[in-house]
Parts: sequence; C-alpha cells; structure tokens
Amino acid sequence: MTKAIRKEREREIRSNDIIDAAEKLFFTEGYDNVAMSDIARETEMARGTLYKYFKNKDDIYAAIAIRASKIISEMFKHIDQKNQTGIEKIKTICITYYEFYKKHRGYYEAYYHSGMFENKESPNLENLRKIRINSFQVVIDALNEGIKDETIRKEVDPAPTALIMLCMSNTVNNLVPVTKMYMENYEMTQDVLFENTLDLVIRSIESIK
Repeated sequence: MTKAIRKEREREIRSNDIIDAAEKLFFTEGYDNVAMSDIARETEMARGTLYKYFKNKDDIYAAIAIRASKIISEMFKHIDQKNQTGIEKIKTICITYYEFYKKHRGYYEAYYHSGMFENKESPNLENLRKIRINSFQVVIDALNEGIKDETIRKEVDPAPTALIMLCMSNTVNNLVPVTKMYMENYEMTQDVLFENTLDLVIRSIESIK
C-alpha cells in the first residue's frame, strides 16, 4: 500500500467516524440542537479537526443524507426487478418511499430536511443534489412508462405530476399539529391517511379502460 493510498484510507475512516458520531447526535437530539462542538466532543476530536474533513455542520448533515439516499436507491432497485406496468410501479414507488420513512425515520429526516440547504455550497451538498435528481427521475420514468403502456392517462404531464406526488408524500410523512388534531378527531392513523392519499393519486392518473 502506497503512502498516498494509506493516507486517503485513513481520511475516509476519520470522515466516517465523524459522520457516525454526528448521526447519533442528530437522530437523538435533532439537527438544530447539535453544534459542531458537540460533534467534536462525541468524536473526541478538536473542533478545528472537524473542519479539515467537513466545511460545516450542513456538510456533515448532507453526508448523512447521502447515506439515506443510498438506502432509498437500494429499495428502488427492487422495483425495477419486478415485471410491473407503469401505474403499478408508481404505486410501488409511493409505498416504498413510505416504508423508508417508517423504517428509517432518522435517515428520512436527514434526507428531507437537508433540502433546506439547497442554496448553500459544499461537496456533499453538490453530490446530494445529483442523487436527488436521479431519484426524482425514477418517478418520471415510471410515469412515462405508464403513458406508453396506456395504464396512465396520456394527458398526464410527468414532471409536475411527480412533484405533486412528492409534495403529497412529504405532507403525509411530516404531519403538522393541526393535521394531527383532525386525525385524532376522526380516529385516523397515519397509515390510513397514507393509504387514502395513495388511492387518490392513483385514481387521478390511471387510465380507465
């Protein structure tokens, strides 16, 4: 092993140690309640050392969101392996995204809330933007496939439809207090809300033969 390779490997290990520590803190305390000094304390590193690996706290959070995106991508891969029509793929994508939210809550929060840093600059944020676009394209491709196989109405515009679907999914996953109040009043669970939202989405785009 050359000195350069060994140095790069050591840097990667250090970076992962920082991400692991930050992940633990963010998932338990919340992003807003964690400072770089807290991460330094958790890793037993000097605060200045952290900046040798990451530009700022946002950059670390984006690195965690990239981990989250890899989980989503892996879950989405299984969709491509199924012999489904376009409308069936859309339904599976929605269910898969909701399952990601339910099973990996901390990673979902990182993936979703890291979107507020879109106007900032960092290496990890730039990588995350590319990953987000690729994930979004999966939905658009499924919609186009559905239009082609005639399981989705030809009038459906894939890009805005995919964006509306994303907004609706994130609304179900991030319930505000007033929504929770209505749900409690009608004894409605989050799962029931998701199922009805999914049904509404599918009915609005499916082709009726």
